[in-house]
Amino acid sequence: MMWLIQLMTGVMTLALAAKTYDLATTQQTEVRLRLDTFRPNLFGFWHDTQAGFEDGQRSKSREQRGPLAALPPTAGFELAADPHAPLLRYREPSAGKRAALLALGALDDGLSIAGLVFLGGSSWLLLGLLRDVTSDTPFTAANGRRLLWLALLLFGLNLWRYVAYALVWAVVPAYRAAGLAGPLSHYVRLNTDELVPGFEVGFILLIIAAVYQRGVALSREAELVI
Repeated sequence: MMWLIQLMTGVMTLALAAKTYDLATTQQTEVRLRLDTFRPNLFGFWHDTQAGFEDGQRSKSREQRGPLAALPPTAGFELAADPHAPLLRYREPSAGKRAALLALGALDDGLSIAGLVFLGGSSWLLLGLLRDVTSDTPFTAANGRRLLWLALLLFGLNLWRYVAYALVWAVVPAYRAAGLAGPLSHYVRLNTDELVPGFEVGFILLIIAAVYQRGVALSREAELVI
């Protein structure tokens, strides 16, 4: 299974390179970005906390956001009609910015570099872990290090998510729509948000790595006693 994921990662890496070349050379300048208008992509926790406080003051829950208001045709951008999965469409003449949005994972039809790093790195570490586990040696120091590296990989990718969203804010023009507190760039969603686990999984892996290292130490002590 892990070998299959490795192969898929290689194929997707080639596809991402081909897509980047196509974006840099094609005359098609339209970009499509997936939006989530219920919470901003940065500081979402603060947004939810503030909304909960306001709900408590009003003694009722806030209403779910419906379709965004219609936009004038001269606005320079377009919002797809589906209120549950809105898409922002606009013309981006800069090939560099189009390629940057693809690499960051903001485009609706692409996979980001962070996604490829996660799939390739995690599958490689898990493949090594499964290969080293045997009935004779269930605990090895190498596998403890692999679990630690996997946790650090998740921490690094989650921190990079904040940098990626800040770059999206800088690259996407500050288009605005009625009913939203900030520009539409603040509501763009990366296509790796559902792929890469959050910080909590990284902390769990750190705990497992510590327990695993303790198992390695106990196993060595048992061998010395024997």
